[in-house]
Amino acid sequence: MYLVESLGNSGIPYICCHHEQACSIAAQASAMYSGKLGVCLVTTGPGGTNALTGAAAAYMDSTPVLFISGQVKRDDFASKRGVRQFGAQENDIISMVKPVTKYAEMITEPEDTLFHLQKAIYLATGGRKGPVWLDIPLDVQSAFVDETRLKPFSPVEDEAYEDIPQRVSEVINLLKESKRPLILAGHGVYAAFAQERLKQLVYALNVPVMATWRALGIFGSDEALFMGSPGLQAPRYSNLILQSCDLLLILGSRLDNMITAFNEEHFAFNARKIMVDIDAAEIKKLHMPHVNAVVADVGAFLTELLRQAENEVYPDFKKWITACVSVKQKFPLALEKQSVPEGVDLYRVAEEISRLSKPDDVIVVSSTSRCNTAGHIAFGHKRGQRFISSMAMGSMGFALPSAAGAYYASGGGRVIVLEGDGSFQLNIQELQTLKTHNIPAKIFIFNNSGYAAITQMQERNFNGHYVGSNPQSGVDMPDLEKIADAYGIPYFRIGKNEDINDIVKEIMDLDSIAICDIIGSLRFDEIPKCISSLNKEGKRVSAALENPFPFLPDSELRDTLSAL
Repeated sequence: MYLVESLGNSGIPYICCHHEQACSIAAQASAMYSGKLGVCLVTTGPGGTNALTGAAAAYMDSTPVLFISGQVKRDDFASKRGVRQFGAQENDIISMVKPVTKYAEMITEPEDTLFHLQKAIYLATGGRKGPVWLDIPLDVQSAFVDETRLKPFSPVEDEAYEDIPQRVSEVINLLKESKRPLILAGHGVYAAFAQERLKQLVYALNVPVMATWRALGIFGSDEALFMGSPGLQAPRYSNLILQSCDLLLILGSRLDNMITAFNEEHFAFNARKIMVDIDAAEIKKLHMPHVNAVVADVGAFLTELLRQAENEVYPDFKKWITACVSVKQKFPLALEKQSVPEGVDLYRVAEEISRLSKPDDVIVVSSTSRCNTAGHIAFGHKRGQRFISSMAMGSMGFALPSAAGAYYASGGGRVIVLEGDGSFQLNIQELQTLKTHNIPAKIFIFNNSGYAAITQMQERNFNGHYVGSNPQSGVDMPDLEKIADAYGIPYFRIGKNEDINDIVKEIMDLDSIAICDIIGSLRFDEIPKCISSLNKEGKRVSAALENPFPFLPDSELRDTLSAL
């Protein structure tokens, strides 16, 4: 209660969510957008445990967030009595959050407050960024402190990075030997605030570039050298180009399974790979041949690469670029045919929203399933747009609170939300947060009355034995129009593809919040994608990156790869 009272007296702007999980997610989204520290304040017991999901997501997504939780007074600690709980709502939150934070401490002495606060912020925002957590007992909150006795934190620089000038020199030599080079940018570029340096490098070298989903917006979809995002669910041309390059410079991406399609050895198998990452463990984990590891901050690496590259002469990569552009034009997403074309085409909706979007819009994409894929591969992103999504956790319920956090971090710009009907239910109460603060979020909800990913998985693997995935197996969704009316939010409905353009435009022209109900199908698929199957030994394996489902005929695949 003293933390809340102090916050009210501080003059610090604050946003009240209706659930602690939403608070943690909103703080994470704020930090995702700005790259700076987000802060989340919750109470003890369920307040802390409810915020755990946001903390875990921030840890996996390397997002700097300071969590502060209240705690019962020191005399009421259960640990003093050997019982599970003594104080009201008491819970040992620090033991719970330690595995998903860079630093987690209970402040037991008032004079140590400054030390723990400074250390927590230093660790959250330095090195590989991530969340930190401070738990503050009630009597520590209320204690009077002689400020001259507060102990400061003195950081010790112990990060051991490599000799960047030498490693950059090696990269330049490899570039000179290359015929088909490619750059893959990851979140590390944003984390290092190195977007402009990357743009300078790409156009100075005249080399094609791709971005992981967390690095979208550095380049626009229609830029000549931008070749999309590779991975398990990706435009076909992106994977074809990736698998054809002979040199791959990976900047700040941990290359998770969604990018390698669960087959690290086959990822960019024709290429020498230079992987620049601030975390050595992320490079060591890979079972990937021909990797030159560079443990370094991506921003520092790019600065040095630009300096050394300035006076060098490189091969002419025009033939390679022409081939890449040709493949990009040959395999647009619009030509990928759904096997069951019923309901509204979510890709077409995403494409139309993107056409009417502005470079300073914030794009919040559902962290799971169909909207996640559509928002990243069908949305024609513009240079400068920021995409907010919890990629590592892939949890439902992130979009609405993320819209609030990203809105304030962006300085109050328009927020576009792509969400699924199932995920929408998990933090539905945050509609009131958006409404209370007049956040002009355009909330597009793909309504397929169930969980498409689970439904299709059960169809493919268990002969349509549905369990907890659709109306016939115990899962259904409420009437979105009634929900919108309950919150006093304008409601729109897209019932067929012919409605898309007019209704999307009407919504985008509004100055206020709006909900759009997109009537889709559980069988709308995330294509192209590398679907798994059983091999001859009975082991489940994913399709090759260069030939995702729907599969190309062998002859067309062979001709396309040979042209690259």
